[in-house]
Amino acid sequence: MKAVVFMLGLLLVADVQAQSQIQPQRSGLTPDQPPFALTLAQAKAWTPHGATASKANISQVPLAARLPAALTAAQAKNQPAQLLYAPDGMNNFGNYLQAQPKANLYSFSNWSQIDILNWFAGTADLTVQIPARPWVETAHKNGVKVLGSVFLGIAQWGGSAETVEKLLEQDAAGNFIVADQLLRIAAYYGFDGWLVNQETDLTVVKDTQNQLVLAANGKPKRDKVRGQQLAAKMLAFMQYLTAKAPAGIDIHWYDAMTADGTVRWQNELNTKNQAYLQGEAAPAGSHAMFLNYWWNGAMVRQSVARAKAAGLSPYQLFFGVDLWPERDAQQAFVETRWLQDLRADSGAAKGVMQTSIALFAPNVNFNFSGNKTTPAYSTFAQDPQDIQRFYQTEQRLFSGDDLNQAVTDNGKAWPGVGAYLPAKTVLTSLPFVTNFNTGQGLYWFEQGQRQRAPFLPDSPAGLAKDSTAPANTDSGWTDISQQDMLPTWQFALQGKAAAASTLQYDFQQGWLGGSSLLLQVQKAGDLTVPLYQFALLLPAKPQLQLQLQTDAPGAVALLLSTDQGEYRYPLGTNTKASQWQAQAIDLSALKGQQLQRLSLELSATRPAKLQLRLGQIALTDTASSGAKP
Repeated sequence: MKAVVFMLGLLLVADVQAQSQIQPQRSGLTPDQPPFALTLAQAKAWTPHGATASKANISQVPLAARLPAALTAAQAKNQPAQLLYAPDGMNNFGNYLQAQPKANLYSFSNWSQIDILNWFAGTADLTVQIPARPWVETAHKNGVKVLGSVFLGIAQWGGSAETVEKLLEQDAAGNFIVADQLLRIAAYYGFDGWLVNQETDLTVVKDTQNQLVLAANGKPKRDKVRGQQLAAKMLAFMQYLTAKAPAGIDIHWYDAMTADGTVRWQNELNTKNQAYLQGEAAPAGSHAMFLNYWWNGAMVRQSVARAKAAGLSPYQLFFGVDLWPERDAQQAFVETRWLQDLRADSGAAKGVMQTSIALFAPNVNFNFSGNKTTPAYSTFAQDPQDIQRFYQTEQRLFSGDDLNQAVTDNGKAWPGVGAYLPAKTVLTSLPFVTNFNTGQGLYWFEQGQRQRAPFLPDSPAGLAKDSTAPANTDSGWTDISQQDMLPTWQFALQGKAAAASTLQYDFQQGWLGGSSLLLQVQKAGDLTVPLYQFALLLPAKPQLQLQLQTDAPGAVALLLSTDQGEYRYPLGTNTKASQWQAQAIDLSALKGQQLQRLSLELSATRPAKLQLRLGQIALTDTASSGAKP
């Protein structure tokens, strides 16, 4: 787990042993109640043994270390840049602790492409938003940090200076009470920090009913003195929170409020907001800043210069990208100028990403229902059978319009964020086992046979396998904590047959879980499909175990790239394309070599059309006791 200061470490030990009054969750999302959402009063009173804590929400998975996995030279240049991913409304999408009997819940699969998941949510009353354990554990397994949210709403939407005053309460010794509680909560649950989103105009006056008080001119009445006083205290709060945050806990600030207490989005780093990142001869106000969306190339350059002059890394600046189609900042798949504005346009660094990126509202694949100019990207939220469009829209975000991350889509409408930022890998040790299970499915498969998932709430375990069942009676399932380690690149195809080939998750067949990986080729020519990036030393007796289906045995080879060469192992012996077959490959000859990449490779002499389905890849050390796929 993350390093924690002594006091918090002692608290964490006590917390893990504490009993919560919250009953284990059976099924369904719980967007507006503990343990996921707290009012400031609840946050102030929070204890690990209290009614608002949940032992079941504690993440036990440490944050995995990561290495860059660039496919192209352009990606390799941009290793310092980070990507923060902030779906708008995670409390509505992911607040579950057990598997859910529904296939069409929001999910995410491109963990290798992001660095931080922000659990973005909140209302005027529910200020503190806490990530759900299944998401935190899956993120950590992939080396991705998770930040909770502290949301202080816009005045017109219920936010008030009085609420902010509650956040800023201090004890007799001057300690910020809620700041200390935020650190205790993060330590208890095992996530990685907080984004503080202070969008309440502190100068606006409200009545006892939380309604705006209007001046004679019809505009909101203002108390500028109070606004400035509260703003100064807010800065002190942020400095306190950042200074006390233990190693591994990150504090981010959203660019909204300025020093006079008004909400004025700056869209760049300047004199009005720099103190919330780092003031002159003053403590840091945060570790990173999420900048608002209305920026251009000149503002990026000015911000980078200011950050460097202050001794900051420009990658502490996360330039916001609002992807929602009904807003015109950087709407998904339409606006592309921002990708160019974030890269240097001259000199030795030409083309290099100058800052980090914060993608806001990338959940367009799930709950954007379409409008007059832009049709819905999927209807998955209403129709689980539309699952392919849901996954392909997320894939498009990173891989571009052609859904191929190995090709930079120059001249096309949308090149994909992955064209510029490298993927990351955590695959540095054995065993490695994947069933290409995305953590949800229309059906549940075991040993390639369809059956009802025994882990679903109120589902009897051990039901007889039924390979002929036309459908599940329970509308599928979702549990992101059961997601396997998915391909490093989703997806990349190289060679003359790439444009006539498709690679996707198949939710109609699987070996174990809800999906498999399906490659379909429609044209002759060579093809290479990089799947996983590794950085591990192969032991004395490594073995690969696969479960696959193919209609062209031997036409596709598994390609292993090591520090000493490339090795090919043809796949498949059975011509029955719909029948799962096991294949074991002894890799003892590669002892002591460093495995770098696992790919699929098709030769130009194979059949023009073919299909390959992978249900499992397991790389294990057979010399280790109990090593099983």
